[in-house]
Amino acid sequence: MDEKNQKNMPVEAPRPVEPVSAPEPYPPIRVEKPNRRYAQMLSVDMASAKSEMTSITQYVYHSWVLHGTYGEAAHTLDRIAMVEMRHLDILGQLIVLLGGDPVYQSTRQNRRIVWNGAMVTYRKRFTQAIQDDIALEQAAIDLYTRQAAAILDPYVSTIIRRIIQDELIHLKIFRSLLEEYSG
Repeated sequence: MDEKNQKNMPVEAPRPVEPVSAPEPYPPIRVEKPNRRYAQMLSVDMASAKSEMTSITQYVYHSWVLHGTYGEAAHTLDRIAMVEMRHLDILGQLIVLLGGDPVYQSTRQNRRIVWNGAMVTYRKRFTQAIQDDIALEQAAIDLYTRQAAAILDPYVSTIIRRIIQDELIHLKIFRSLLEEYSG
């Protein structure tokens, strides 16, 4: 096709970019007072098998392996991973303010569990990858919801509830991607 004919062809409008985070700003990062128990609780959100660290690395991995065939979905995964990075940063700051050390490990039943790449699911098929991402988001929502109720520091629980808003959006997006691309 020559240049003249290309100019006369209708241009398809680009798809609107879907927001990957809630519109409300994050509350200020502060705590009522240090509380090492709360810091330990948040370390699970930061660096465990069902954590922000796992979400970031899993979504980026899935974006790499899906990019060739599912470019738009891969870009969405990258954008969601960036929001999860913000959550990781918030959690790290809260852990410090609560008197903890934001190392990439969590404690479960008095055992330290160091975060590692084996916590990521490395699926390459679209449907399986997105199903794993859905499971990770749902686990995060469930844990954050329990923590928001258990943590009596109003500043920390407000921040957690704000993070939940983002996670609900991610869950909705992943379900939509699964429906759109898997038929």
